[in-house]
Amino acid sequence: MTLATDETPVNRKMSVKDLWQKLRHSRTAGVITVALLAFVSFGAWSLSSAPGSTPDDDYHLSSIWCTDIGGADLCFMEERKRQKMVPSALPESRCYAQFPNESAACQPLMTTADGRETMTNRLNSVQQLYPTGFYQFFSVFAGENIETSVIAMRLVNAALFIGLNVALWLLVPVRLKQPLLFAWFGTMVPLAMFLIPSTNPSAWAIIGVGSAWVALLGYLEHSGWQRWVLGVMFVAFAGVAASARTDATLFAIASSGVALLATDAPFRQLIRRLWIPAVGVLLAGSVLFFQRGALGALTTGFRSGSEDEFDWGLLWNNIIETPGLWLGVVGAWPWGSLGWLDTPMPQIVALLSMGVFVALIGIGLAGASLRIRLVSVLMFIMVWTIPLYLLQISGFLVGAGFQSRYILPLIVVLLGIMLLRPAGHPGLFSQKTPLVMITIALTLSNSIALHQNIRRYVTGLDEPGFNLNANGEWWWWSLSGSAITPMGVWVVGTLAFFGAAWVALVWGQKLAVATAGLDHNTVAPEVAASRS
Repeated sequence: MTLATDETPVNRKMSVKDLWQKLRHSRTAGVITVALLAFVSFGAWSLSSAPGSTPDDDYHLSSIWCTDIGGADLCFMEERKRQKMVPSALPESRCYAQFPNESAACQPLMTTADGRETMTNRLNSVQQLYPTGFYQFFSVFAGENIETSVIAMRLVNAALFIGLNVALWLLVPVRLKQPLLFAWFGTMVPLAMFLIPSTNPSAWAIIGVGSAWVALLGYLEHSGWQRWVLGVMFVAFAGVAASARTDATLFAIASSGVALLATDAPFRQLIRRLWIPAVGVLLAGSVLFFQRGALGALTTGFRSGSEDEFDWGLLWNNIIETPGLWLGVVGAWPWGSLGWLDTPMPQIVALLSMGVFVALIGIGLAGASLRIRLVSVLMFIMVWTIPLYLLQISGFLVGAGFQSRYILPLIVVLLGIMLLRPAGHPGLFSQKTPLVMITIALTLSNSIALHQNIRRYVTGLDEPGFNLNANGEWWWWSLSGSAITPMGVWVVGTLAFFGAAWVALVWGQKLAVATAGLDHNTVAPEVAASRS
């Protein structure tokens, strides 16, 4: 009896250890962990800013509340068709915009139940500047309590991004897993972390364009049943982009063409499977013809009445200033400021995020094939010339009509293309140290950016200090007095991001190395035979 009693704790201890080891090496457990932690991290960003905090949110919120899933205009006013009555809280939600020292405490009660209405033409049913799909989808979540509705919409966008990309990562061939992962992590902080969980159509532009190219490559190269799912996902991503912004439609088409040049699929197989890309491109392209003003925006500019004479001075200025839009993706001032470009990021945010981005470019190009390098050059030219073209025909300077959030999806594709490797390659990293450094740098950058963004709305930027709970002027009404405080949101968001990055990048590297040799089973038979 004594021996049995002594052995029981040992057996129990070993079983727990075995379970831990099994979970550590389980891809399913890793994927679930990353997805949950990423959702919590995005959730922190969802709570970090007040309703109306993204650019033109008065327009977007009014458009959501005045549209239903069937496309009906719920704010129609017959006697003055160019202006309509909308719930007053929606346009008034931006009261702090352009005033970085002003907290969100200036907002009225965020409800539509008080019956107050304001006349405005800033909604999509009047100006028709955007496709209607984004507004119709989120009209389902619009209710009387604007704060609760906005939080729900932000979390839905976060779940959409995480769910689609987790599915994409599971389905694509092994050679595409690391490019997908590092393309997102390398361009996420801080602008994408702010925009994806938001009520701005740029969220869908980022999700659609940033993932469509990987889905297309996976469809072209996979030999199993997964290729059909990936084909459907590509069409879905193209549809998401086309439902968000007109320029995202152009970007989805352009990045699809780049993906065709970057694929390792044999030429015959590529020709046989071109019909799926054609469907996706036609779906996205149809927006340019059927949405009023969309095609004109890409041919005559964002505003009418531009000078007919070619402005060489404008061209020169925009050529040398366009790289500032790229730097805005990583939070560099001024175009990397969040909110209505009124929340500048501390310089360390841009330093850390840009360091990771440049390091990944160097790692990618150092081991890339000649064809991938040439495709990367083509992608780089697109990232420079597309905004240059749109600015020139519109008569705008950099930042006035084309901002960093517009080019962000193409920056994701650019980095992902540079990180492509042939099937069977052991991976981008041979050692753990650089992955740890990348994880720490991104965690610090994300944490500081999140802290700054919360500070902007809780007290305004004129209140410095570490403790976000001190001297608070604004917080979500439904969360006031609860355990969910500004400081708590920052701590949980920081830890969740670190956990997601560590599991995905550091632990995920072991899986990449272990499965790289099996990549010949996930690509087309012709490709595997040519490499064996």
